[in-house]
Amino acid sequence: MATNIYLSLGGNLGNTLEIFKNVYPILEKKIGPILHFSSLYQTKAWGNTQQADFLNQVLELSTDLNPQELITQLLGIETELGRVRKQSWEARIIDLDILFYGNQIVQESNLQIPHPFLPLRKFVLIPLAEIAPNLIHPIIQKSIATLLIDCPDSSEVKQLEL
Repeated sequence: MATNIYLSLGGNLGNTLEIFKNVYPILEKKIGPILHFSSLYQTKAWGNTQQADFLNQVLELSTDLNPQELITQLLGIETELGRVRKQSWEARIIDLDILFYGNQIVQESNLQIPHPFLPLRKFVLIPLAEIAPNLIHPIIQKSIATLLIDCPDSSEVKQLEL
């Protein structure tokens, strides 16, 4: 049975706009149909701030994969597109994060859903609020719109006009 999921896309190495365009058909082939796309947003790097700005986007998809199959596929797609993991918060060609998997809560050694940093990151909350403002966080029990209002992150998130 298909489940609606939300993924965040991020990147700051190479032609990120082109990389995002290339990842959409791969996601549809390996994960499932894309139901909604947020706008693209430009933000300063989070964590390690001594690097290029990021492009970020949130997608809603429908998938038949379970959460472990999903994370395995996403990590494979990142590798396929050239991502090499060395350290946290480094520059990257692509980052694919699971924000929500339906209303499920997953707490495993290699996977936490909902994404644990989601309430702290405007660069995720703003595009997510664009496509799903009334979505309820299953742990915090607040809507995405409310989480955005409550978010302590003061960084600038600029919507791109394409």
